[in-house]
Amino acid sequence: MIKNIGPLEQKILEILWDKKKATAREISNSLEKSGERRAYSTIRTILKRLVKKKIVAEKNDIKERTFIYSPILTQDELEKKIVNSVIGELLSKFNKSAISFLAEELSDNEEEIEKIKQKLNELKKNV
Repeated sequence: MIKNIGPLEQKILEILWDKKKATAREISNSLEKSGERRAYSTIRTILKRLVKKKIVAEKNDIKERTFIYSPILTQDELEKKIVNSVIGELLSKFNKSAISFLAEELSDNEEEIEKIKQKLNELKKNV
């Protein structure tokens, strides 16, 4: 279950979403060009974490003697997984309080309420 993404993980993912695939060295170079200098070993550690979280795939390029990384999830898919995880956890721990809070927060925003109604109607039609 993906609960959060750290700032450096986010930057690395943005590079991978842009490039589609890259080595740790290429990611390190991209970060450095944007003013974010990090040790190569740090980049490799973060990539291993992203692989373990099943957000990034790792392929061994035997010919080049390196690993090539590519995103498994799109940015939209990742955001949905994180939101589902966080809201699911809140609802399981604080069901009534979480629902009340969300209702109060949205009560003044008619546009958001309408979006929620539309989404619920779509979900009902698909059931």
